[in-house]
Amino acid sequence: MNPIHISGYFVMRIFNITEQEYLPFYLYHLNYYLAFNPDGKEETFLAIVLEIVDKDRKSRETLYYYNTRSKTRIHKLSRFREVLKEVDKWGMTLTNEERLRQSVSYVQQIMNWQSANDTKSVLSKLLFDEVGSDKFFIEYKNIIEEKNRLEILLEKEQSTVKDLQDQLKNVAPEYRISILNGDQKLLIDLFMQLRDLKVPTTDNNFLSAKPELWAKLIHNYFTLSHTNSKEDNRQLLSYDTILDYFRDNLGKEMLKSKNRRKYFNIKESNRIYT
Repeated sequence: MNPIHISGYFVMRIFNITEQEYLPFYLYHLNYYLAFNPDGKEETFLAIVLEIVDKDRKSRETLYYYNTRSKTRIHKLSRFREVLKEVDKWGMTLTNEERLRQSVSYVQQIMNWQSANDTKSVLSKLLFDEVGSDKFFIEYKNIIEEKNRLEILLEKEQSTVKDLQDQLKNVAPEYRISILNGDQKLLIDLFMQLRDLKVPTTDNNFLSAKPELWAKLIHNYFTLSHTNSKEDNRQLLSYDTILDYFRDNLGKEMLKSKNRRKYFNIKESNRIYT
């Protein structure tokens, strides 16, 4: 078998067996490995298997996460990894989150010791557990570094959010005009009539703007209120809904003459301004 394709064949086999077969499948390959490698160790074999599984799962999470088949296969690989905990004597199947919980548990035990013997027992477990002191502290260091990286990223994102909020203040006012009867269609209809008003002398549109700008204008400056309640209890108008009206997906029916009795009606003036 071509060594390049071995890992692929291995994970494809996992996808085609039941969960009850996971452990026998692993043990079958382990026995084969030990039979042909007299100096081989299960710890080495398990590390290789986990590397293959994790690499395949990561690639699917990165490239094909929203694909239904990929979700199923990611779940199978995760379950296969969980089953391997039954044979893991070295802590290799632990996730970073599990290692962090374990380290916190150890530290809590140290902080809550009652006697010298307890202290000795806890420190012995921390330094000479099956996980191994080197692996334990390397993983702990990695967790701390990841935590620091995420905190820096969080600070940047919080700064970005603050900048966006400052920009929003320049667009949206602190207080909005309240529609006391709570009917947004009446307001939308008025603005659609304004949009369609003509200049008396030229018959050209008096106001001209894209649907998105009309929607932003209404969304930013008006709010629904069924009562004279406080500003913070009022309901914002949906930008997407307003936009649908101004794109004429919903607005055409509203402007038909048979529906004019439902809404306010703006009359065009014949007055000529000089």
